[in-house]
Amino acid sequence: MIKKIIITLVICFILPLNAQNKKDKVLLTIEDEPVYVSEFLRVYNKNRTVINEENKKNTNEYLDLFINYKLKLREAYDLKLDTVPSYIKEFTKYKKQLEEPFLKDREVTDKLVKEAYERKNQEVKASHILIKLDAHAPPKDTLRVYNKLIEAREKILNGAVFKLIAAEYSDDPSAKKNGGDLGYFTVFSMVYPFENAAYNTNVGDISMPFKTNFGYHIVQVNDKRASKGEIKVAHIMIKDVEKKPAYSKNQINDIYNMFKQGETFEFLAKKYSDDKTSAEKGGVLRKFSLGKMIQPFADESFALKNSNDVSKPFKTKFGWHFVKLLEKYPLDSYDNLKEDLFKKIEKSKRSVLVGKSIANRLKKQYNVKVDTNLLNEVLNISKDGKIPTKTFLTIKEVSYTTDDLTNYFKEKSNLRKDYNDFITEKVITYYKENLEKENPEYAATLKEYKDGLLLFDLLQKNIWTKAEKDTVGLQNFFDKNATNYTWKNRVKVDIASCTRPEKAKEVQKYLKEGKSTDEIKKLINKGETVYVLFNSGTYEIGSKKLPNNFQLKKGVSDVINEGQYFMLINVLEILPNSQKKLSDTKGKVISDYQNYLEKEWIKNLRNKYTYKINKKTLKKLTKNYK
Repeated sequence: MIKKIIITLVICFILPLNAQNKKDKVLLTIEDEPVYVSEFLRVYNKNRTVINEENKKNTNEYLDLFINYKLKLREAYDLKLDTVPSYIKEFTKYKKQLEEPFLKDREVTDKLVKEAYERKNQEVKASHILIKLDAHAPPKDTLRVYNKLIEAREKILNGAVFKLIAAEYSDDPSAKKNGGDLGYFTVFSMVYPFENAAYNTNVGDISMPFKTNFGYHIVQVNDKRASKGEIKVAHIMIKDVEKKPAYSKNQINDIYNMFKQGETFEFLAKKYSDDKTSAEKGGVLRKFSLGKMIQPFADESFALKNSNDVSKPFKTKFGWHFVKLLEKYPLDSYDNLKEDLFKKIEKSKRSVLVGKSIANRLKKQYNVKVDTNLLNEVLNISKDGKIPTKTFLTIKEVSYTTDDLTNYFKEKSNLRKDYNDFITEKVITYYKENLEKENPEYAATLKEYKDGLLLFDLLQKNIWTKAEKDTVGLQNFFDKNATNYTWKNRVKVDIASCTRPEKAKEVQKYLKEGKSTDEIKKLINKGETVYVLFNSGTYEIGSKKLPNNFQLKKGVSDVINEGQYFMLINVLEILPNSQKKLSDTKGKVISDYQNYLEKEWIKNLRNKYTYKINKKTLKKLTKNYK
């Protein structure tokens, strides 16, 4: 994270990658390499918008900084730091991150976000029948599974009870007990194809068979209702004990009775709940929507109407519980939820739709050509068969042969699907490899990252690491500049913070009597109730640890009201101005030493490389940007 922040600061002096305008003037040359006005102005104007008024520099001052930047960058490339494996690895990682937004179709994403919000407003109650099928199953197996589900569907439509048919046909193990009933759920609770089928089927209807990564399903929609939003509850849970089936039920009932007799829910959760994570917080769980908890727990929780209502004990697969409603959260507005929904879509399988959308657009844009006759020949040949090497796919100037395709098909079973994946993969690869040429925005940003990372490595090598490890140089720098590192007036103090004014008065009395801070805490604090805290240390005058109206004198101060607290300062010793040791201010000295090293290094760079400013162009530039 720190490295990213530093790189962001470094790239304040980065150049665009756009083609050079013929009217653009040369502002300066470095080792006979031209630097144009447009390059400088992009940086200059960019920084003027982010720097406060008093720190803004004129064009001459900025040009000076700009030259320093260009010289450092020239040095980095001359040292071939861009060929170092660690740099290449880091840059490749950044490049991959930067490509991500360009591989998404924003229009499709926006549609998915709006769809998700609309579905978040509604909860669906459904039952399903699943017949499992391998993702690469041959067509005959797919047809068999499909027809079996059609058979089940026809039986239900002709009057058979869904749950009985589910128990007979479904490969979902729970169907034998619950008849395929999934309860209520909402968006992101199910895989996307299942969610689509459920939301697109009317109440009382049964869908046609559809595929997910689990196999093929049919779904019957039993109800749809407005979303109940999210809730926050606290719970107490007692786990089931093996060979003692009645233990957890008896235990939860005893705890529930203690609650009814007046014991607090928070105390009981901390003392007895087997959910140790929530027990520490008085049983409080994160807020959740209906589909994010197991059904019995969600049903009991959402059945509570008012804050502080408490359910009766109930059972789930984890044991016995009872819950307390803390707060209800109605569904938020689209604008407030949009960013969160976008992130969920990016992480979910429905993001594949976004990738396919851009791939389809690129296929048209690149005029992708496929020799379908040759393709069919490859698709119909056995894995061990031989076909001549010929070009069957062209993406602009790049060609792929039958060898490329047959190699891709090795270990694949669904060749027709894999062929489409092959085309998509190659189109996206071409797009990524040419993105820098085709997209000026991406190219400029990539250049910023590239040079920023390079400059970071150079500064780390020549300045930052050197300042920290060069102990002799650091000590010499400190000795030469010792007068810049002195203590202001300091005080050695005990600071008392009290919650009540009368307790502060008691503390003041004990301090004046000479009692120690430990003695005073024993006298003032009662058991777990804390009325006074002490903080001891040595502080410079003006430290935030000291109150604003602090008076520099030895002894115990008056009671000072500081917001919710009442403070007392016992000044034990006043220390006058004095010289600091290096160990007292090492961080500040390292920072100053780094600045010194950088200034000296820039002097050397200006002597090492020849540069020349076009004074006529600079004069005109200065006049325009006064």
